Amino acid sequence: MNRKTLIAGLVFAGLVLVTVLLLRSPEKGAAPKGGTARPIAAIAAGGFDTLEVTKGKVTTVIKKEGDAYKIVKPIAYAADKDACKAAFEAVTKMDFSNIVSDQKSRQAEFELGDDGLRLTVKKGEQVLADLRVGKSSNQMTMVRQEGKNDVWAVSGLMKYQLDKDTTAWRDKSITSFEEKDAEKLKVVTKNGSTIVVAKPAPTDGGAAPDWHVVEANVKVEPFDKSVASGMASQLATFKANEFADDAKPEQTGLTSPRLTVTVTLRNGKEQVLLVGDKKGEEDWYVKTADQPQIYLVKKYNLERINKRPVEFREKTICNLKAEELTEVAVVHDKDSFTLSKQGGAWKATKPANFTADDTKISNITTSFADWKGQGFAEDGSPKATGLGKPKATITAKSNVKGHGCQLKIGDEASDKSSYYVYAAMQPDVVLVPKWSVDRILVKLDELKKK
Repeated sequence: MNRKTLIAGLVFAGLVLVTVLLLRSPEKGAAPKGGTARPIAAIAAGGFDTLEVTKGKVTTVIKKEGDAYKIVKPIAYAADKDACKAAFEAVTKMDFSNIVSDQKSRQAEFELGDDGLRLTVKKGEQVLADLRVGKSSNQMTMVRQEGKNDVWAVSGLMKYQLDKDTTAWRDKSITSFEEKDAEKLKVVTKNGSTIVVAKPAPTDGGAAPDWHVVEANVKVEPFDKSVASGMASQLATFKANEFADDAKPEQTGLTSPRLTVTVTLRNGKEQVLLVGDKKGEEDWYVKTADQPQIYLVKKYNLERINKRPVEFREKTICNLKAEELTEVAVVHDKDSFTLSKQGGAWKATKPANFTADDTKISNITTSFADWKGQGFAEDGSPKATGLGKPKATITAKSNVKGHGCQLKIGDEASDKSSYYVYAAMQPDVVLVPKWSVDRILVKLDELKKK
């Protein structure tokens, strides 16, 4: 073998050795292969009992006791069971994949700076893990050990499962029970208006009984059983939107509540909800009779419960099927019109020489079947409702004797989502959804056939 061949062989062998070494060495910033230990030991279910979550500068300490969870710091309060269960389970599922960076300068990029979300896992006083939890993407979450620079990608844990302040960890349940166990509802207003409704237990093999009126000191006939069923359904899983920790009962209207709702369960136990005053336009103060905690509940969350006894009465303002209608007359300033059925077809007879769009006519003539309000005005006076000088009058005629509807439309209610409406031959002013009135009070330009 000549000298050149020998040198070439040695160079080739060297290159092969370097290649093998490179292939066996981990890429900088990645976890080495071959079973390199994860930064913390796996944490088994039951192997820990405490999570400390620091968001901003506030640490929430959550302890698990059996199947229950409680907050012990910064306040003592029951914790949200579903949120805590998800967080505790996620800790046991953490699987460390690889290191994506060891550069401190990149920590902010991964939301892992010294002000990032911090998770401390403990068994008693023993710290099992102390992690910053950062950005989640593609089912992976970036974490780093407190005091270390290595950024790890982990699966099994997502940031949203932990990214909560103390308020978000608190149990927001106000009343809670199995809806099927609700046997009786009693509603009392501040002025003494009262209704009691009941629902007997179903008999073997028989259909479930309906809610019925046991007693009432206001007129509630015809009775609307859907109000009772809606109230029971909402109370079964009624939750707050916020806590009003600093509010005093005398400031919230809860010392003399506008509404007291008592639900009696089949085991004889009662849950009593007090509804106080409004806070602004969207929130109401509420509490239970046996606990000092005051809550804030959004209007939309309370509306199926916030029903005075009179509102258990049927609120139908008109019920005319399209096939029995013969005429619809709307008096509404410059947008007044009359639609009449002639030979089976609908025509605009007022204003003169006006041709209406058939689709728009159909939208109007199908609006009178089972048309309901959503409540009754607390103050039904003409001044309070605008019905002293209605903004519009709607008259619908029927080919069935004794049928027909005449409605006077007053002002918008304070919630801006309903009108005050007086239906002829009914004793009270009804709150009717604005959209259901506006589909009839169309402008002539919108009704006109283009």
